[in-house]
Amino acid sequence: MGKTWDQTINTNLKGAFLCSKTVLPYMIHKKSGIIINVSSGAGKVGFENISSYCASKFGMMGLTESLAWEVANYNMRVMTICPGEVDTKMQESTDQEYYKLNKDKWLEPREVADKITEMIFDEDYYKNGESIDIYK
Repeated sequence: MGKTWDQTINTNLKGAFLCSKTVLPYMIHKKSGIIINVSSGAGKVGFENISSYCASKFGMMGLTESLAWEVANYNMRVMTICPGEVDTKMQESTDQEYYKLNKDKWLEPREVADKITEMIFDEDYYKNGESIDIYK
């Protein structure tokens, strides 16, 4: 479990932190910018057998909320999108039987991308610090 835990936290949470840490000085200097972190429904509700994934996505929610407060005076927005299940190769490889039975109920990656685009461009509707759920 230790190796999986470290890999998941490093990829999902530490990766988002390092990305933000890299771009924030430039965004603060320009007093403009948007960061949208991708969490998950598993960032709001824990599920058995994926504790490291859930922890990383719950952490993403906290990271986003904290950053949103930290940049509030710089005309920036930091938000999170929390998609439900998305039809990806990762889903397929995790449990092929479950995938075959349920994939028609899941979001397409394009639907998530479209929602992120909407979050970027509709600044009157999507506010700093928001978490947006998207399910099919």
